[in-house]
Amino acid sequence: MQARGIRDTCLRLRVIAPLAAAGVLLATAAWHKPWADSVMSATITLSTDEDGIVAQRTVRPLFPAGGQKRPVTAVEFRLDAWDGKLVCIEVKGTVCRRSLEEGATGHVACALELVGEGGSQPLEFLSWQEGSNIGLHIGPVGPYARDVGAEGGHRFAIASKETLWHVLRASAETRLRAVVKPVLSVDLPGGPRPFLPSRLQVDRPRRRWPVVPPERRPDIFIYLIDALRPDHLGCYGYDRATSPMMDAFAAEATVYEEAHTPSTWTRPSVATILTGLYPSVHRAMHKSDLLEDWPVLLPEILHEAGYGTLCVTTNHQVSQHAGFDQGYDRFIFTEPFTGKWASKVAGDLLANWDTGQPVFVYVHAMKPHEPYTPGPEHRQLFDRGFPDRWGDEPATLRDISPIRPGLSAEDFQHLIDLYDAEVLEADEGFAAFLEMVHSLRRFDDALLILVSDHGESFGEHNTCSHGYTLSRQEMQVVLIVRYPQGRLVGVRVPDRVSMLDVLPTVLAAAGLSPDLDYDLVGTDLAHIAQGAVEDSPRHVFGETAFWDSHDLDLVGVLDEDGYKRVLDVSVLPRENAAEGSVGLWDTHTDPDELHDLCESMPVRTKYCDQLIAQWLHRQSEWRSGLRPGPPPRVEMTPELRRKLLHLGYLRGPPPADQSAH
Repeated sequence: MQARGIRDTCLRLRVIAPLAAAGVLLATAAWHKPWADSVMSATITLSTDEDGIVAQRTVRPLFPAGGQKRPVTAVEFRLDAWDGKLVCIEVKGTVCRRSLEEGATGHVACALELVGEGGSQPLEFLSWQEGSNIGLHIGPVGPYARDVGAEGGHRFAIASKETLWHVLRASAETRLRAVVKPVLSVDLPGGPRPFLPSRLQVDRPRRRWPVVPPERRPDIFIYLIDALRPDHLGCYGYDRATSPMMDAFAAEATVYEEAHTPSTWTRPSVATILTGLYPSVHRAMHKSDLLEDWPVLLPEILHEAGYGTLCVTTNHQVSQHAGFDQGYDRFIFTEPFTGKWASKVAGDLLANWDTGQPVFVYVHAMKPHEPYTPGPEHRQLFDRGFPDRWGDEPATLRDISPIRPGLSAEDFQHLIDLYDAEVLEADEGFAAFLEMVHSLRRFDDALLILVSDHGESFGEHNTCSHGYTLSRQEMQVVLIVRYPQGRLVGVRVPDRVSMLDVLPTVLAAAGLSPDLDYDLVGTDLAHIAQGAVEDSPRHVFGETAFWDSHDLDLVGVLDEDGYKRVLDVSVLPRENAAEGSVGLWDTHTDPDELHDLCESMPVRTKYCDQLIAQWLHRQSEWRSGLRPGPPPRVEMTPELRRKLLHLGYLRGPPPADQSAH
């Protein structure tokens, strides 16, 4: 058979002849005899965001439905004209009787591969599909691909509801080959299976961290300030005097300008710091989830290595009730005391510690978390005179819907004034912490990490508080690191980093390589600051599940080019996500994520959806391999519920007093 319809040098259509060795069956003239009663019409389209449709070809082989073999046809495209661009390949078509008196009798199946001088590389139509992994979600993430088996070295997929598609970054050094064949309904008696990535079927190597033990293991301090937005600190560019001590510390440390949390509320975020795992893997995602004992927590690793371990926390989400006391010699939880109080408690305990023993200290300070209750001396420094709807009551958001809250612009400005006053109070707490570390002579050789667990929304995307969007205002966090012996002083790192990097950073500084049953996907932050990491800019993923009845509500990715995509995969789409919090944004030109590009950049949108689908499969693989089944639940006592309501973690009226019953 002769190739036909070639319209330019950038595109070639081949009905490939004797390619039995490559597994492609020739669509011979025998298929065109009168007794060939069926036809497959398949159209392969290539498009880019910049140019729209750039190439398209249609094949229409005839075949006898009662035959044992189906025609397999290959279409090949050169990609050099779009070198470096994202190209979307779409495959759609029909399989029906030649007479057209009947409806569709099957599906167009396709396999993709890139072909170059070094051989061929298969591409996969990957989707995250309803009911295939976690929970009941509405619709797929990706092209809703179904697996119909392999033939001739190719793994074929069909789209049972919509067009098959795949997005790749074109290279002039490779060609794209699309192999299509008809699959009749009678060929699938049990129905097609979800198309799972082939790499899930192979064992992945476990990461081993290099062991470079220092002469003396450094003391390690993590000081976490809850709900602290980086853009409300002077060292991150804020124009109000909220953070003099943190600014001074940043000048003598390493500032990570674009640090991200994988989830936008406390429990999953802190669990990620302590495990090095995404929330959907460590599974402390919901307000009722207990941090299980199977992940190896950072204090457990350090305790086994000879560290003395101490935690002082003032947040119920990071308490023994939620499983966060694992691995500590001393674990102190009480609330709602200030950062100054937490630093004093830690100092009093460390004063009696053996000075020859390295220590790991985690301090969790609550301010500036709601309810906003700054002292009058701090409040007057930032009060711009906006109306105060809260009066003498604490400025809490527990009685206000976090989605479409109904607050005025002046209400939010007043809340920002209160918040900034609390940031200054938090700064004073951090000053007390630094003074304590200095007084105990543990500063110079210590690894000291200042971090926040999430940000806070003040009307952005028509939301308030945190945990209900994956917006920049909630996902970007403070991350400032002072390395032992003052290494990397004054360095500002623009590269994208994640909470998952904290645990590998601590392990590297301590020269530890724990024997774990799972991979750590983070990277030593010192290597990133030194420019020694090759995979930057990285993909940063986020997820949140704000209702206990849902496995997952929002999921998002920030891709290598700075485009951010957030998807609503909840069981009630559009009901639980505020307007403007779901979409696609160019964070370079639109850092506040105001202009949704989904319609104007469909290829980029699909590319990010493809990244999310791949990532969801990977999380599911890890989770099911480590601990299948639902996570254990925190016992929600009336007292715990009252406290969580006070902090805004739960909504609605407090529980009725049961003492009279």
